Amino acid sequence: MLREELISTLASSILKLKTNHPIRVGISGITASGKTTLANELTKELQSMKKNVIRTSIDNFHHPKNHRYRQGKESAIGYYEDAHDYDSFKEKLLIPLGPEGDLQFQRSSLDLERDEYVQPKLQLAPKDMILIVDGTFLFKKDLIDLYDYKIFVKTDFELARTRGAKREEKNFGGYEIAQDMFKNRYHAACKLYLEQHLPELHADVVVLNNNLKNPAFG
Repeated sequence: MLREELISTLASSILKLKTNHPIRVGISGITASGKTTLANELTKELQSMKKNVIRTSIDNFHHPKNHRYRQGKESAIGYYEDAHDYDSFKEKLLIPLGPEGDLQFQRSSLDLERDEYVQPKLQLAPKDMILIVDGTFLFKKDLIDLYDYKIFVKTDFELARTRGAKREEKNFGGYEIAQDMFKNRYHAACKLYLEQHLPELHADVVVLNNNLKNPAFG
């Protein structure tokens, strides 16, 4: 299936949903699976249809460095358990946009570059708004019921590791170092996520993303 067709189909499926609150779309997948790219494309498609879309990421809800690296910068368990502030993610974003929410939300809780908490002015969401949020561990058991539409982006580990290492080569000081970091930290954590939370089984749709130009529905 051509990528444009897949994105269009996803957008149509989302617009068929009937809720009395903003539609919360979660996009999950292993690190470097292509979920951020897909989320951006889906946002653009919905905006081209004149829909009110808010785009953010779990990466805007990190813990500070002293918390997320407390088990070591290379620790898979540390990445899995300590990287993201799920309480803020739920209380400041997902729950306010849900059935019992007050529609007042914020798109971030931490400035990652400055490593400082932020307190932006709360935004008031219209009920016809669509939230597109991506992140590696979005479909953990205590989050799974806080989305109205769940997309799991499925990519083979080896292929995702190659993509990720190319992307992060400069940040980690070399391709081989980046490969090791993906294998030993990020993807080791992702394997725990897949084993413990079975995100693919809980998704409304699975996107097979090995072939970027011709993805398919799983």
